[in-house]
Amino acid sequence: METATNMTTPRKSYKKPLLIVGVAAVVVLGGLGTAYAKLDLFKSAKTIYLQSETESMLKFSDNISQAYGKYEDYMKPYLEKPVHSTTELSDINLDATIPDPQAQKVLELLKNAKLVMQSNMDEQKHQQSGNVEVHLKDKKLATLEYFMNDSLVGFRLPEFYSKYGYVDLKDREALQQKLGQELPKRFLTYNDLYNAVSIKQDEVKSILTPYALLYANSLKDSQVTINKDASFSEEGFQASGREVTVSFTEEEARTLATQLAEKAKADQKLFDFIYTRYHNVSTLMKDSGYEVEEELSKEEFKKNYDKGFDDMLADLKENTSTSKEQLKMVLLIDNDHQILSRKLLFTGEKGNEEQVFWNNVAYTNGGDSYYRYSMLNPEDAKNSELSVTYKASEKSGKTTGNVGVVIKEEAKNTLDFKTNFETTKEDKKESGTYNFTLSFQDEFEPQPVSLSGSVAVSETKTDSSVDSEGTVKLTFNNPTPDMPKGLSFKLKSKAEFGKPLEIPAMSADNSINFATVTDEQMMGIQQEVGIAAQKFMEENAELVQQFMMP
Repeated sequence: METATNMTTPRKSYKKPLLIVGVAAVVVLGGLGTAYAKLDLFKSAKTIYLQSETESMLKFSDNISQAYGKYEDYMKPYLEKPVHSTTELSDINLDATIPDPQAQKVLELLKNAKLVMQSNMDEQKHQQSGNVEVHLKDKKLATLEYFMNDSLVGFRLPEFYSKYGYVDLKDREALQQKLGQELPKRFLTYNDLYNAVSIKQDEVKSILTPYALLYANSLKDSQVTINKDASFSEEGFQASGREVTVSFTEEEARTLATQLAEKAKADQKLFDFIYTRYHNVSTLMKDSGYEVEEELSKEEFKKNYDKGFDDMLADLKENTSTSKEQLKMVLLIDNDHQILSRKLLFTGEKGNEEQVFWNNVAYTNGGDSYYRYSMLNPEDAKNSELSVTYKASEKSGKTTGNVGVVIKEEAKNTLDFKTNFETTKEDKKESGTYNFTLSFQDEFEPQPVSLSGSVAVSETKTDSSVDSEGTVKLTFNNPTPDMPKGLSFKLKSKAEFGKPLEIPAMSADNSINFATVTDEQMMGIQQEVGIAAQKFMEENAELVQQFMMP
């Protein structure tokens, strides 16, 4: 018996191909949607502009946060732990031709001299102490010791007098009678002022956001135009983008300024923000005994605050004209909504001039970054400006670039500063070289002061210390007869964290209180100093004789 084999033609499954087609369609449509969104084809010029402002402000805020975070990390051990620092200044070479032979001898001695500075600081306890030693030919010549806390400052020259001389602000009334001058109750520190005016980023953001929204909502579509076929080129970097122009007639500018002033006047949060810092600083100065104007009450401060805005609003109301002048802001925006350049200008009374008063460029391209900020006189932009530029390129832990500052008045550079730098970072060590030129025109001198120089530094950080060393060289170009040709020296320092410091306790046996010292005691001090000075001259006879010779 034969077995019949059932042969059925296999049915092709359409599930998988359809699924693939569906996914492909989603990807294509999604890609098109992303492309359309990227190209802003469905967005108005105003929307593109405001989105770009938002993106740039977020980036700027992030950059500021990062920079501030690095600063806080660097300063943290100095503010939270005792710090012991040693700094050496050596190889001092002042290249100068001085007719006076005695002064020339001093210059020669500088080459063999060294300053050694010991510093101890405890910000938490408001204490510091240290000494400055003068070394000559590897021999310690003289020392100045000092110490300081909230109310006490003292010093000692041990080679000339064995006791400390000190001033205690607790004796301020007696000191005022002797000196005829008001003295504070305590000495302020960097930390005191920093805490009084410290600002939190979230606090600023919450205050400024309503003003940004007011500005955004006040803009009319007709005020913003766009050219989508623009291009950008600066310092070798090129990009396609869009040119956005935001225009304000005098009436529109006046209306916006009025709205902002009215909002600021009624803004309790802004007022409290400003008043709190004023009150903190005023209270700090008053409690510390410094002479300051009488602090205004919150009510009086508010009256002055309101009056400032009332005066502004009155001026805005009165200053009306029929001029065709406009305020324009021209921006070049890339396809990622980053603002590459911004220019602010007036169009003149006839509306057809370009009077630029602000111009800036800012971009990053991989490891390259460039920033230029220029403030100009709108009536003479070519001949009057303040400009700051920064360019850097980072690759494999090395950064090279330059910084420039130019101040120009009446077509003359009153200040021209340029520096090229190269920095490297490897593990815990950072090093850098900076070559610079500086030209400064003094209004009382016919020729500008011109100099060039170089600075080389390196710094190695650990959890408990920072070691650094560097060299500085300056060369004066075309110096006058009374100017040096150049100056160079070396610096070496070490900071150690967590090393406690002790301020010596003052007593009659080891110190003199300048508030209570008597005439008799002063005569005794003068005698002791005179004897010590004679001994010093005998011990350093060779040095003394060198200066006594004609």
